[in-house]
Amino acid sequence: MFANNMGCREATRGTTAPACRKKYLALQLTMVLAGLPFMGYANAQSTSASSSDADQTTAKKPVSLQAVTVTGSNIRSVDVENAQPVVTISSQEIQKQGFATVGQLLQNVSSMSPPDLSRSAPGDLGPNQGGAFIDLRGLGAMRTLVLVDGQRIGAAHGGYTNINVIPTAVVDHIDILATGASAVYGSDAIAGVVNIITKKNFNGIQLDTYNGEYMPHSDGRQTQSSVTLGKSTDKFGVVLSLSYQNQSPVWANDRPFSAYPYTSQHPYYGLSSYDSQPQIRNAPASFAGGGRLVLNPGGDPMNPADYHPFTLATHGPDGDVVNPNDQTYNPDADRRNMVLTADKTKNLYLDTHYKITDNITFKFNYGYNADYEYAKSNTPLFYSGMGANGNFPSLLSQYSYYNPVYGVKDLSIAQRITQDSYRSYNNPKNHRYGFGVDGLFSLGSHEFNWDVYMYDSKISGVNVRTGYFNLINVANGLGPSFLQNGTVVCGTPDNVVAGCVPINPLATLTPQMLNYIGINSVEHYGSEERAWAADFGGDLLELPGGELTFSTGVQHRDESGYDSPDSFAYAGYSTDGGVGPNRGGYDLNEAYAEINAPLLKDLPGAQSLSLDVSTRYSHYSNFGSTTNSSFKLTWKPINDVLVRASYGTGFRAPTVNDLYQGRYPAGTFTDPCDAVYGPSAYGQSTLVAQRCLSGYGGIPGVPANFRQTDNNGAPITGPSGSGYMPSTNWTGGNPKLRPETSYNGDLGLVYSPSWLPGFDATVDWWTYNIRNLITGISNDQLIADCYQYSITSACGQFQRDAATGQIINMLNLETNAGWMKESGYDFSAHYRFPETRFGNFKLGMNGTYLTAFNMLPTVGSNIVYMAGNTQNFYSAWRLRGNVSLDWSWHDFGASWTARYFSPYKANCAFDPSLGVTAFPCTLPNYYAPGVGVMPQTQIPSVTFNDVQVYWNAPWNATISLGANDIFNRVSPNVYGGYSSGDTPFDFNSSYDLGRFVYMRYQQRF
Repeated sequence: MFANNMGCREATRGTTAPACRKKYLALQLTMVLAGLPFMGYANAQSTSASSSDADQTTAKKPVSLQAVTVTGSNIRSVDVENAQPVVTISSQEIQKQGFATVGQLLQNVSSMSPPDLSRSAPGDLGPNQGGAFIDLRGLGAMRTLVLVDGQRIGAAHGGYTNINVIPTAVVDHIDILATGASAVYGSDAIAGVVNIITKKNFNGIQLDTYNGEYMPHSDGRQTQSSVTLGKSTDKFGVVLSLSYQNQSPVWANDRPFSAYPYTSQHPYYGLSSYDSQPQIRNAPASFAGGGRLVLNPGGDPMNPADYHPFTLATHGPDGDVVNPNDQTYNPDADRRNMVLTADKTKNLYLDTHYKITDNITFKFNYGYNADYEYAKSNTPLFYSGMGANGNFPSLLSQYSYYNPVYGVKDLSIAQRITQDSYRSYNNPKNHRYGFGVDGLFSLGSHEFNWDVYMYDSKISGVNVRTGYFNLINVANGLGPSFLQNGTVVCGTPDNVVAGCVPINPLATLTPQMLNYIGINSVEHYGSEERAWAADFGGDLLELPGGELTFSTGVQHRDESGYDSPDSFAYAGYSTDGGVGPNRGGYDLNEAYAEINAPLLKDLPGAQSLSLDVSTRYSHYSNFGSTTNSSFKLTWKPINDVLVRASYGTGFRAPTVNDLYQGRYPAGTFTDPCDAVYGPSAYGQSTLVAQRCLSGYGGIPGVPANFRQTDNNGAPITGPSGSGYMPSTNWTGGNPKLRPETSYNGDLGLVYSPSWLPGFDATVDWWTYNIRNLITGISNDQLIADCYQYSITSACGQFQRDAATGQIINMLNLETNAGWMKESGYDFSAHYRFPETRFGNFKLGMNGTYLTAFNMLPTVGSNIVYMAGNTQNFYSAWRLRGNVSLDWSWHDFGASWTARYFSPYKANCAFDPSLGVTAFPCTLPNYYAPGVGVMPQTQIPSVTFNDVQVYWNAPWNATISLGANDIFNRVSPNVYGGYSSGDTPFDFNSSYDLGRFVYMRYQQRF
């Protein structure tokens, strides 16, 4: 080294040699940039998993090496070390796991969280029912961007991307970037990116079959068949794949945690008061003593002696039910409910490319997906007061032929209709095509690449739901009726209601009655995303560490969507809840630039040092402009160690549904000015009391003794308005929404020791801070924002009636409020043992440790601390990880994987003060920061073990046998429902439903 330095000093006496100029520049950069890693440590706030081991080189890349674009960057390069952690799952690794779909596979990555919408929630309705959605870091599926070959695949207008539109047969590998990437990809990449790379150069025919089911239950059968054909030459390539998948349901009554409302350990607790035996809820005293009466089995509805008074369940000393009495209906029995919904999927995928010249290539791809999703959830209750339309009370008229107290009183009735059920049939279809041209050219010693392309993704579907009642026909059928020529007829002798079927709610409803009052809800929906883009990149100049490369580009994108719920239901004539129709869209223009500067190479303390800077400008037609940037640093102090750091800003634009969702009733609230319940709801605030009297923000004052009234005009008898739901109060989308904003950071270390070939380890620290959350807030919060928190814009979202002082015309729309902050560590280690005569062994481990996950839902609310807890229907495990051992020997192989979920805390099913000790509450005095004592129970850890063996047969086939959750481990009971994920059952929807045994067969020609 000293000799080389002397040589350069000698050269400076005359003209400086180019090599010396580079060395002097390198030394200067070493001095200037020596502190950058520490600056990166101070500024970076998030990090994750692995990196390439290849060294960057200053030599011009050989033409034979193909430049590629790695996930997390727009720059094409032959060798680039990723400054951000990208986890790659190869097609071989996919085959070694016992999951049939891309969605099932990704849910078992440690950085994933329970999805916002789950197939263990059969009551989820609408466009997203039955889909598979990816939720990185638990930040919400709409904040994870899903790409196919680096391009968006289109989301429903609510922002959800169904990952199952991509068949596993065409997947070459999957890249998971678990950190923000808006500077590279734009909106929605706040949490990170899932990039599915499809097969391109495929030759031959490949047949794949998959068959499996849960054992020993013999249910949840899943079958999948696909054929993939391809041909690739130096001139062109084509890949065509057809696939079909069928997932049978798992019924709630076949699992102990879902067979009863509070699991099979408490079979009587939580049973419904209403079953198929008819009830009268307001009988006059002259009829069987009056009150709430239940018809005896086989009894005569007209005979008061055949009724008995309704009796509540009897509880034991521990609070559990020992005798259900008249609370006997189990909604989860007899295949009334699904714990895993059914689904059929058809996929077609075509990808082709053709070289127009040696340097110009035309590309085209097309994808079609059709889903047929079926869910069943309980049976409908036919009762007086059903539906939200007060004009249809559904009372049995005192002049009905079937009224046992004819001419005395309208009767309030109730009966469970076990002949019918709530069923939902969702049929979304996705068409996507894209085409473009890309090319290469050289100018002197510099190489450049370019492309222009467009894509169009359309989703359309229909959701048909059964189990609802036509309130107009119900009113006619329960109305006056009389006997005419031996037949009961609706109406009166002077006014017969034509076409009406009289309803006898005190007996089993006949098929004719059910056909008359039953009605389906039909919802049509769709969305479209269309984009045109152009990119240009290449290398500009030589730096001490290699070539300065860049990429720049522009994109125009149109997004639109619509949702047309059932118009009859929206009008209030059905028992289905009505949401208004919506339709809308927006367009945007974007421009980006990115450079990668390899600053140093092959120096003491700097085997390599590179900096990547990217920025993206986005202009939306609905809210304006936003610019987001990222800074990424990689540093190799020695060949065995890579240090990486990144910092970036991000955003999520409001979706079409956020902006234009249809209006629906806003629900109940407590008026802060109510003289009885208002002061306690607002902490006896003198400020609120004064504003109630004087008025504030354009809202007039009310008298000191003001009372909030219910629907009948009577003073309320409890908080939350006691069911007061004025038809003038609405919620829905908000065209004035602003985008969510975020920043994220990463700091990580990759260790690949030269003294231990085959071993590598990574650890990455990461963090997110998301502001201006797009969310809905409660009516109480909206009113508090006005009266308590002095947000005058909130005061403009409701009025007071000039005559009564009651709150009316509330428009509680989606809004920007609150924040989320999350941080943690990703870690991994892999070791490929030296080859032995017993075969090859590989040990792997990866995991995620959560240090903090806090959320402020809106102004004035308590901070929610979610790390290690279940809050807001979400489980945030402190630690989640996978350990795997692979073995291969000649044509045989096997793998074992253990999936670990750490313990977490969940809300107790009942407050300890109630004395219900039958249900666990292991932490009754748990102190929740910012909230106070919040009784919790500790849910134990769970480990699921998967095993697979395979054989590469001599006829060019692979046969795999395996079992996921081989020890048949199930979720611990989590009481209360919806307490740990999107499911109404007392288990965690991220956990397995039991042992799943499968066989996979692949034949190649």
